[in-house]
Amino acid sequence: MTTPMPPQGQPAMPQNGMGTAALVMGILQFVCLGTIGSVLAIIFGKIGMNKADQGLANNRGVAKAGFVLGIVGLALTVLGIIIWIIVFSVAAASGELSTT
Repeated sequence: MTTPMPPQGQPAMPQNGMGTAALVMGILQFVCLGTIGSVLAIIFGKIGMNKADQGLANNRGVAKAGFVLGIVGLALTVLGIIIWIIVFSVAAASGELSTT
């Protein structure tokens, strides 16, 4: 008499939510979310890539794209702030900002 094999369970659904959220935030940062979208894209992208590395998700490329878009958006924000400071400083030094 042989013992019956236990039934095989279905494989777990991939946890692709963080990677997808990273890509959405990475795109929306350029449209309406700004810096907060950049930060969220970086965070969600890193979490999504970690889940893909652990085998819990299968959309590593999507998560990485969101992560990279977040870094690009944050870099552009910092660059814009630096340029704004330089322009403001030059204008103040040349007297263009006098209030009289």
